[in-house]
Amino acid sequence: MSVLGGAPATSFVRRQLPVVSIRAASPTDAHAIAHIHVAGWRSAYRGIVPQSHLDQLSVERRENYWASALLNGHPNVRVADSGSGILGWVAFDQCRDADKTSHTGELWAIYLLPEVLGQGIGRELWLRSLNELQQLSFYDVTLWVLAQSARARQFYESAGFIPDPDSARDVAIGGSTLRELRYARNIAA
Repeated sequence: MSVLGGAPATSFVRRQLPVVSIRAASPTDAHAIAHIHVAGWRSAYRGIVPQSHLDQLSVERRENYWASALLNGHPNVRVADSGSGILGWVAFDQCRDADKTSHTGELWAIYLLPEVLGQGIGRELWLRSLNELQQLSFYDVTLWVLAQSARARQFYESAGFIPDPDSARDVAIGGSTLRELRYARNIAA
């Protein structure tokens, strides 16, 4: 879920955020990441993705995926840890789109527990991934987002991403055809 240009990341409004540490995810975090992934989908895509699809999402299947991804180190995953549990996560790496150069990174996903939305945790996860993408020598970063996901689009636009109107594509999810838009921004330091 995730074009060139854009405002600096500091265009976000600062809010009082819960005390969290952002750290690299480990394979032992796979269950918590999977739980947040499923809860995030059920919350964010209610009324967009067919409810039958949301109802069949499985923490166990997601946990298997994330355990394998974390063992392989691909993508990079960072978690927001409150000390008493993980509240959200971000995944990022090299851009997977064939039309992008090796200097383009991709924000694969940011998900939070629904009850902590709007508290600044997503912003902190984005800023951490931005810093690491810059350290990895990426000049641009992309992401894909469902066109109908107004909250996510607003978040990414406030982070300086702009939509690439020529990139829209249809994706099949749960028997429905939905529109995805690619967003991007320049992150050269």
